[in-house]
Amino acid sequence: MTAFEQISQYLNERKSFVLEAGAGSGKTYTLIQTLNYLIQNKGEEIKKTNQKIVCITYTNVAKNEIIDRIEHNELVIVSTIHEFLWGSIKQYQKQLKFELCILNEINLAKDIAKGKDSKYIEKLEDRIDSINKVEYNDSTFNDFEKGLIQHDDVIEIAKMMYENYPLLTDIVSAKHPYIFVDEYQDTAEETVFCLIDCLLKRNSKKEVIGFYGDSHQKIYDYGIGDLEKYYTSRGGQIELVKKEENYRSSQSVVGLLNNFRKNIQQKPQKKIDGSVKFIYWANHPEKPKTKIREFNAEIAATKNQFYDTVVKKISELGWIFEGDTNAKVLVLANSRVAKRAGFSNLYSVFSTRFGQSTKERLLDRNHHLITYFVGSIDKKTSQERKIGLEHLINFWYTGNQNEVIRFIKKNGTILNGEFKHGHKKQIAEFLDTLSLNRKDWKIKEVYAFASSKGILSNKKFTEFIERLSIDPKDLTEEEKERQTKDKILYDAFMELSYTELQNFWKHVQNNTVFSTKHGTKGEEYTNVLTVIDDTEWVQEYNFKNFFNDTEEIPERKLRTRNLFYVECSRTIDNLIVLCLSDLDPAAIANVKTWFGRDNVIDVEEYLKN
Repeated sequence: MTAFEQISQYLNERKSFVLEAGAGSGKTYTLIQTLNYLIQNKGEEIKKTNQKIVCITYTNVAKNEIIDRIEHNELVIVSTIHEFLWGSIKQYQKQLKFELCILNEINLAKDIAKGKDSKYIEKLEDRIDSINKVEYNDSTFNDFEKGLIQHDDVIEIAKMMYENYPLLTDIVSAKHPYIFVDEYQDTAEETVFCLIDCLLKRNSKKEVIGFYGDSHQKIYDYGIGDLEKYYTSRGGQIELVKKEENYRSSQSVVGLLNNFRKNIQQKPQKKIDGSVKFIYWANHPEKPKTKIREFNAEIAATKNQFYDTVVKKISELGWIFEGDTNAKVLVLANSRVAKRAGFSNLYSVFSTRFGQSTKERLLDRNHHLITYFVGSIDKKTSQERKIGLEHLINFWYTGNQNEVIRFIKKNGTILNGEFKHGHKKQIAEFLDTLSLNRKDWKIKEVYAFASSKGILSNKKFTEFIERLSIDPKDLTEEEKERQTKDKILYDAFMELSYTELQNFWKHVQNNTVFSTKHGTKGEEYTNVLTVIDDTEWVQEYNFKNFFNDTEEIPERKLRTRNLFYVECSRTIDNLIVLCLSDLDPAAIANVKTWFGRDNVIDVEEYLKN
């Protein structure tokens, strides 16, 4: 019986289930099959009772894909988890206000225990009636005194509402007899609690919930990971369905995945043999017990040389790393991506200012300094917002004059809303000058030219600069500190060579061969070179201890295993793991059982042949 046939049976028996589907198994296809099956076989019944099927996705990109693939059928509500949870509780304002006060007290107590100033307030309940209504703003900021909650608050308050108000779960069940959750492994534990411990337990005869995902692809700290405690085999309420086909990878790659994954064994559907290799540094110097940072710095040049030479060799074997590429390089740290892709100084400037938030501010393009030059991503639709200077220059390069005029009309000041024939020559001269010279200019010179010529203005960018000139006497201590840090960021950013931004632009447009291992989940590449180095993110990952099975921190072991699984399973044909960590004999022995003895090679021997 196929996975879908099992799911069809459980739908007819009104049993909830989890589909455990390995990488490349066609999980999303099975989810679409499920939705179409219900539309065809239960559609009239669902219509008559004025009910809707719900499909919960992890991202807006996935949401839009599913909507397209079910041809926008109105019987199915496709939403993100935040949209679904907020939609189910937002009308119950009296209860929301009550729970908001409780959440405020919880958060306030946490801040006090940490000895930090808190944005939460004492006795919110005395002022809650002055709030017109509790509202969800799709951002990272909240203001409970104004009734504004953000992303994480929605999950917390929904959990409190679902737990404390059984009538709420009865209403949700009456409206939505079928709920499906995509990428279940990344779903917050609080959300799973809402759906299984509250909604399903109270309405098991009326509700069917299906979870689709892969426990081995949970690579972030948040998320439930697996649902094993809820399996019927363990006394729970959901049936386990396994989907073990692999339509993506070659036989060699699937064989490797099966060697270190035990809860499912995939069957390769491709006839391609492919290849897997594990290249390691056999003569890695012994790591000292002290001055580890200095030691790592000393051997960095040798590691880089190994990397460069391996890339050169496999390029000669047909791996293409430039132009129309067939290969991808996966590294762990964004700083490594930045270095290899040519924007390390830009990354360093933002990393100094934002630390752990560098990905959000720089790589996700959520800072005004970056948005001005390379645009951003719309949070709601996940679509490219083509509002950056590089978008304009790209329109010019490709001869799309209509888009050039539209862009400048909307984002510039030179036209004053009206395009005249005389503007054409003027704009052409400006854009030709920018196109030719920006590679030799600093960022401040490019900005001065573009803004002074009226090609591009950005209100938020201007406001950011204006805030830097506010007299510190008029600022609170917290505002002064932020202003000082922002001044340092702005000055350092403006002094950078504009080529750093050009290289960053290529990276965010996916025109480089480098990706972080985290950033590739769901993607696939013909040939993959994945680089392992245990000097990166040492608190979160330890590949040596994973390989030799000595990791004593369960969370780190799981995190490392899953990341290794994800990076290897992106491969269609050929995989090479270049391990620059210090490995002991036990680690090498395990790796040989996974990759095959002949496929585990010392880097120096590999480069000789």
